[in-house]
Amino acid sequence: MAKPLPPRPFTLRAAVVLWLVIAVLLLVAAGTFLTSAAVQDTDRAGFIGLGTVFGALAVLQLLLLLPLRRGRRSARELLSTVGIIAGVPIVVRGTPGLSLIAGAMLVAVLLMWLPQSSDYFQLTQPKAKKRLRLPGSR
Repeated sequence: MAKPLPPRPFTLRAAVVLWLVIAVLLLVAAGTFLTSAAVQDTDRAGFIGLGTVFGALAVLQLLLLLPLRRGRRSARELLSTVGIIAGVPIVVRGTPGLSLIAGAMLVAVLLMWLPQSSDYFQLTQPKAKKRLRLPGSR
Protein backbone atom coordinates (compact mmCIF):
# COMPACT_ATOMS: atom_id res chain seq x y z
CA MET A 1 0.00 0.00 0.00
CA ALA A 2 1.36 3.41 -0.98
CA LYS A 3 2.06 5.78 1.83
CA PRO A 4 -0.12 8.91 1.87
CA LEU A 5 1.29 12.14 0.54
CA PRO A 6 2.29 14.81 3.05
CA PRO A 7 0.09 17.91 3.09
CA ARG A 8 0.85 20.30 0.24
CA PRO A 9 2.21 23.68 1.31
CA PHE A 10 0.26 26.85 0.53
CA THR A 11 2.82 27.91 -2.09
CA LEU A 12 2.30 24.74 -4.12
CA ARG A 13 -1.51 24.85 -3.77
CA ALA A 14 -1.43 28.46 -4.97
CA ALA A 15 0.78 27.49 -7.93
CA VAL A 16 -1.61 24.68 -8.92
CA VAL A 17 -4.62 27.02 -8.81
CA LEU A 18 -2.70 29.68 -10.74
CA TRP A 19 -1.67 27.18 -13.43
CA LEU A 20 -5.31 26.06 -13.72
CA VAL A 21 -6.49 29.67 -14.17
CA ILE A 22 -3.70 30.30 -16.71
CA ALA A 23 -4.69 27.19 -18.70
CA VAL A 24 -8.32 28.32 -18.83
CA LEU A 25 -7.29 31.82 -19.93
CA LEU A 26 -5.03 30.35 -22.62
CA LEU A 27 -7.92 28.20 -23.87
CA VAL A 28 -10.09 31.32 -24.07
CA ALA A 29 -7.31 33.15 -25.95
CA ALA A 30 -6.89 30.19 -28.30
CA GLY A 31 -10.64 30.15 -29.00
CA THR A 32 -10.59 33.89 -29.63
CA PHE A 33 -7.71 33.65 -32.10
CA LEU A 34 -9.26 30.69 -33.93
CA THR A 35 -12.62 32.47 -34.12
CA SER A 36 -10.90 35.57 -35.50
CA ALA A 37 -9.20 33.39 -38.10
CA ALA A 38 -12.56 31.99 -39.18
CA VAL A 39 -14.14 35.45 -39.48
CA GLN A 40 -11.29 37.41 -41.10
CA ASP A 41 -9.37 36.88 -44.28
CA THR A 42 -6.35 39.00 -43.35
CA ASP A 43 -3.77 37.56 -40.95
CA ARG A 44 -5.61 34.26 -40.99
CA ALA A 45 -2.47 32.11 -40.75
CA GLY A 46 -1.16 34.15 -37.81
CA PHE A 47 -4.40 33.78 -35.88
CA ILE A 48 -4.54 30.05 -36.56
CA GLY A 49 -0.91 29.67 -35.46
CA LEU A 50 -1.39 31.63 -32.24
CA GLY A 51 -4.62 29.81 -31.46
CA THR A 52 -2.96 26.45 -31.96
CA VAL A 53 0.08 27.34 -29.86
CA PHE A 54 -2.00 28.72 -26.98
CA GLY A 55 -4.33 25.73 -27.11
CA ALA A 56 -1.40 23.30 -27.00
CA LEU A 57 0.17 25.21 -24.08
CA ALA A 58 -3.10 25.07 -22.17
CA VAL A 59 -3.52 21.32 -22.73
CA LEU A 60 0.10 20.68 -21.70
CA GLN A 61 -0.39 22.68 -18.50
CA LEU A 62 -3.60 20.82 -17.67
CA LEU A 63 -1.89 17.46 -18.23
CA LEU A 64 0.97 18.41 -15.89
CA LEU A 65 -1.24 19.60 -13.01
CA LEU A 66 -2.01 16.16 -11.57
CA PRO A 67 1.64 15.04 -11.43
CA LEU A 68 2.52 18.45 -9.95
CA ARG A 69 -0.05 17.95 -7.18
CA ARG A 70 1.49 14.54 -6.46
CA GLY A 71 4.91 16.09 -6.03
CA ARG A 72 6.56 14.94 -9.24
CA ARG A 73 9.74 16.88 -9.93
CA SER A 74 9.40 16.36 -13.68
CA ALA A 75 6.06 18.22 -13.73
CA ARG A 76 7.60 21.14 -11.83
CA GLU A 77 10.55 21.28 -14.21
CA LEU A 78 8.42 21.08 -17.37
CA LEU A 79 5.98 23.73 -16.14
CA SER A 80 8.92 25.94 -15.17
CA THR A 81 10.41 25.56 -18.64
CA VAL A 82 7.09 26.34 -20.32
CA GLY A 83 6.46 29.29 -18.02
CA ILE A 84 9.86 30.86 -18.63
CA ILE A 85 10.04 30.18 -22.38
CA ALA A 86 6.50 31.45 -23.00
CA GLY A 87 6.27 34.05 -20.25
CA VAL A 88 9.45 36.09 -20.53
CA PRO A 89 9.15 37.05 -24.24
CA ILE A 90 5.49 38.06 -23.83
CA VAL A 91 6.25 40.19 -20.77
CA VAL A 92 9.23 41.81 -22.50
CA ARG A 93 7.20 42.55 -25.61
CA GLY A 94 4.42 44.10 -23.54
CA THR A 95 1.36 42.68 -25.28
CA PRO A 96 -1.50 44.14 -23.17
CA GLY A 97 -3.83 41.16 -22.50
CA LEU A 98 -1.24 38.43 -22.81
CA SER A 99 1.24 40.16 -20.48
CA LEU A 100 -1.06 39.48 -17.54
CA ILE A 101 -1.18 35.78 -18.38
CA ALA A 102 2.60 35.67 -18.91
CA GLY A 103 3.20 37.50 -15.63
CA ALA A 104 0.96 34.98 -13.87
CA MET A 105 3.03 32.16 -15.42
CA LEU A 106 6.21 33.63 -14.00
CA VAL A 107 4.60 34.02 -10.56
CA ALA A 108 3.47 30.36 -10.71
CA VAL A 109 7.02 29.31 -11.58
CA LEU A 110 8.34 31.29 -8.62
CA LEU A 111 5.78 29.70 -6.27
CA MET A 112 6.88 26.21 -7.31
CA TRP A 113 10.52 26.96 -6.43
CA LEU A 114 10.04 28.65 -3.06
CA PRO A 115 11.57 26.75 -0.11
CA GLN A 116 8.21 25.40 1.14
CA SER A 117 7.44 23.89 -2.26
CA SER A 118 10.97 22.54 -2.66
CA ASP A 119 10.70 20.87 0.76
CA TYR A 120 7.49 19.17 -0.37
CA PHE A 121 9.17 17.81 -3.49
CA GLN A 122 12.05 16.56 -1.33
CA LEU A 123 9.51 14.65 0.80
CA THR A 124 7.61 13.15 -2.13
CA GLN A 125 10.63 12.38 -4.34
CA PRO A 126 13.80 12.50 -2.25
CA LYS A 127 16.96 13.30 -4.13
CA ALA A 128 20.07 11.36 -3.24
CA LYS A 129 22.69 13.40 -1.46
CA LYS A 130 25.74 14.02 -3.62
CA ARG A 131 29.04 13.04 -2.05
CA LEU A 132 32.03 15.20 -2.70
CA ARG A 133 34.81 13.16 -4.28
CA LEU A 134 38.36 14.25 -4.81
CA PRO A 135 39.88 13.61 -8.23
CA GLY A 136 41.60 10.23 -8.37
CA SER A 137 39.79 8.78 -5.32
CA ARG A 138 37.21 6.02 -5.39
